[in-house]
Amino acid sequence: MTAISKTLKAMREKSGLRQGQVAEFLGVTQTYISKVENGERNLTADQLEDLANLYGYSLAAFQSNPDNLHPIRFAFRAQDMFSEDLKMIAEISKIAINSRFMTQILEGTDD
Repeated sequence: MTAISKTLKAMREKSGLRQGQVAEFLGVTQTYISKVENGERNLTADQLEDLANLYGYSLAAFQSNPDNLHPIRFAFRAQDMFSEDLKMIAEISKIAINSRFMTQILEGTDD
């Protein structure tokens, strides 16, 4: 299992989403997501960015220890999410991630 695959699995588990939901969001099969999380398959850069946004992380989080990740949190019932809901969450999360990044730049911090 690669570091990115471990990170992806940790991100998904922290989000409360199932592999099937993530697969539908990305337009792949649940088996493919399972293989990605086991380090047997890879995602494209666009798919990684989509997942980072969905889970509420910056792309830099893929270089971090999964235990030290701090996502943007939204309250929702993960079990009741459909692909369109996840797409909307990813877009909102992308705005929040960019806002946090801009705040860090303005404040001169590196969180």
